[in-house]
Amino acid sequence: MGKHRKQPKSGPPTWSLLKEAGLSERHVLMAQELGLEAKNIQNRFHETRSSPDQLLLEWIEDVFLEKFGRCFPLDESAMPALQAEHPSDDIFTIDEDKILNDYLNEHGIVPGSDDEPDWYGEAGHLIEEAEKNTPVTRGEIAREDRLMLVRQDQFRKAARLLTKKLADMPPVQKVVLFGSVALPLWKEVPMHSRMHSRRIKIFHECQNIDLAVWVSTPSIADTIRRAHSAVVNELLDNEVHFQIAHHFFSTHLIDQATGKYHGVVCHYGQCPKRQKEACRVPGCGEHKFVRVLPEFQLKPERLHMLNSQILFERP
Repeated sequence: MGKHRKQPKSGPPTWSLLKEAGLSERHVLMAQELGLEAKNIQNRFHETRSSPDQLLLEWIEDVFLEKFGRCFPLDESAMPALQAEHPSDDIFTIDEDKILNDYLNEHGIVPGSDDEPDWYGEAGHLIEEAEKNTPVTRGEIAREDRLMLVRQDQFRKAARLLTKKLADMPPVQKVVLFGSVALPLWKEVPMHSRMHSRRIKIFHECQNIDLAVWVSTPSIADTIRRAHSAVVNELLDNEVHFQIAHHFFSTHLIDQATGKYHGVVCHYGQCPKRQKEACRVPGCGEHKFVRVLPEFQLKPERLHMLNSQILFERP
């Protein structure tokens, strides 16, 4: 007997299905602010899109920009200044050690003994139940918001530090920061279990530092790759007190003369890297340390002035 295959969901699409298909939380919020519904958004998109290759999220941004004059959702109640009204000591706390010790004492378990039973799973379940049954406080929400704001601020500082190094490289002509690090943060339901199960919204969590870099030659990719690591080593010296790894940088190379998209700077130490599936993508490694992402296109909409920040431009 073969494995049971999960049957595809039927009926009109929902926002959760659209997110599974690649629509981000940000674009779902924008669509909802436009008054669109999940069940009819696809029809509206196909009827009014500007070209056959336009993506749904690009269409949402175009319609949103035309109506509101911006490319991001905005929640007045989610402004950073308002978060200061919530007491920081009103936060989520449970005593995990007490839960563990109470469980061990109740069952007469001595950790490290020869007859010690497998109690870890059950004790962990009790901790999960305690988290689930402890209400989410306004202070806890405010704390998570502050963490997301600090994360974005530290990512921006890292982007500026890298840009200083890129500006010293003659082939680099322009550097643009885009994506969530460049935008005002919006509120969304996170994947964090305590917030997610209760549908509580906090500020978006930035995942990558997206940079578009116009270059006169893609051969500069290896130098940029090494600059990523150099910046990571210098972050603490520049008051960036946050764990940022070199692979957080997504540096996209664009040809200065033709506007052709080359690819993203690879983080592997060799090109190609043996036995790495990513290195087998057609065109990957044609330029050393320039990775080709399958089915990815850097659309001009990502670099719209309301979606991005120019960090450097050579005269």
